Amino acid sequence: MLRINKNIEALKPSATLAINQSVQQLRADKKEIVHFGFGQSPFPIHESIVKELCKHANNNHYLPTTGLRELKEEISKFLKNNQGITAKSEYIYIGPGSKELLYQTIVILDSIFLIPKGSWVSYSPQIASRGGEFSILETEFENNFKLSSDVLEAYCKKSPKQQKALILNSPNNPTGAVYTGEELESLANVCREYDIIVLSDEIYSQVNFSATSSPSISQYYPEKTIVFGGLSKVFSAGGYRLGFMSLPTGLESLHNTYRSFFSETFSAVSSPIQYAAIEAFRMNNGIRTQISDCSVLLKGISQYIFSKLSDVGIQCTQPQGAFYMMIGFTAFKSKFNTLGVFTSEQLSNYILEYSKVALLPASDFYFKEEDLFFRLAFVDFDGEEVLKASKESGVINECFIKEYCPNIYKGVKSIIELVS
Repeated sequence: MLRINKNIEALKPSATLAINQSVQQLRADKKEIVHFGFGQSPFPIHESIVKELCKHANNNHYLPTTGLRELKEEISKFLKNNQGITAKSEYIYIGPGSKELLYQTIVILDSIFLIPKGSWVSYSPQIASRGGEFSILETEFENNFKLSSDVLEAYCKKSPKQQKALILNSPNNPTGAVYTGEELESLANVCREYDIIVLSDEIYSQVNFSATSSPSISQYYPEKTIVFGGLSKVFSAGGYRLGFMSLPTGLESLHNTYRSFFSETFSAVSSPIQYAAIEAFRMNNGIRTQISDCSVLLKGISQYIFSKLSDVGIQCTQPQGAFYMMIGFTAFKSKFNTLGVFTSEQLSNYILEYSKVALLPASDFYFKEEDLFFRLAFVDFDGEEVLKASKESGVINECFIKEYCPNIYKGVKSIIELVS
C-alpha cells in the first residue's frame, strides 16, 4: 500500500486552475462558454520586456539563489517610487512566482495564519499542506468584504499569546476591493499591539482604478510586513513565473533561513526571465502608459458590469482594482432553492450548464457553502485588440463592450436572464 503525506493527499486542484482547464476542454468540444472563472491578465507583455528576454535567451547560468543583484536593486527602487515602501535590496528575494514565495514563507513561519473571508483560494491549501493552522476572519458585504481592525482585535484578544501571521491582499482577489490608507493604518495599529507578522500580497498593486498604485500596510507597519509582488498581473506576464518578496527590518534574522530553503527547493529563477524583469521594474514611460491604459479599460468594463447587475438586484462588490468582483444572489435564494440548488458550488454548476457562464463559487474563497456569492473575473476578451480599440474610441460604454468584448456582454446578459 503506497503511503502519501496525508496533508498533501487531502489537497484538491487549485479552483482557479481547475475551472480554467474545464472551460478550455468545453471550448475544445465546441461549446460556447463565457469564462468569468479565471483571472489571467489578457493584455500583451510590453515589447521592451520581450526584447530583453530575447536578448538574454542564451544565458544558461545559474544565478544567485536569492536573485540577480541588479534586479533586486531595481525592485527596491520600484517599491520606493511606486508604493512608498522602503526595502533593502539585500533582503529582497526572487522566486518562481509570488505564489511560491508565499508558500515558502508559510512553511517557514510557525504561526497560526489569519485569512479574511474573501481571500485568494490558495492560501488555506498551502497552509494545510504543511499541517499548519489557520482561522477565517469575518468580513461584510457592506464593507466590500474588507477586514476591519475591530474584527482583527477581537480575535487577538481571545488568543493573545499565539504567534500570528495575517495574510492581506490589496487590491483584492476575489472582490476587487482596495484598502484605504486609513484602513491599513488602523489594522497596523492592531498588528503592532499584538506583534502580528503581515504577509502583504500586493501582486495587483498598480492595477488600481483611481491611482497609479495602491496603499500598502508596509507604509504603516514596516517592521513586520513582508511584501509580495511579481510580473504576472501588473506586467501581464503570468507565464514568466517570476515573483519577489521583501523581508522587513524586524525579520531580517530570517535571511539565512530563506536562502537555505530556496537553495534546497527551486535553486534559482530562470536567468533570461530575471534579466527581462529588470526592464519591467524600471517602469519606462511606455510600460507605465500601458499599465495606466489597461487600468482605465478594466475600470470601464467593471463599471458596466456593476451597473447592469446591480440594476436587477444582484449584489456586487465595488471594484477598485485588480480584475475581479464578487456577485451575490441572496435576493434570489428562494428561487434557486425550489430548483434544488442550495450552495454556491451547486449554483455555479447550474449556471455553467444552463447559462454557459463559468463563475467560481464563494465557498472557494472562505465563505459558507450556502452563501450564494461568486467571483467574476472580467477578462474574457482579446486584450491587445480591445486595448487598441479603447485608445481610438476613448469611451468604454455598452456599445463598445458589445462590439469588442462580446463575451463580457453575453455573460452579463445571461446572468441577468437567469434571475429575470
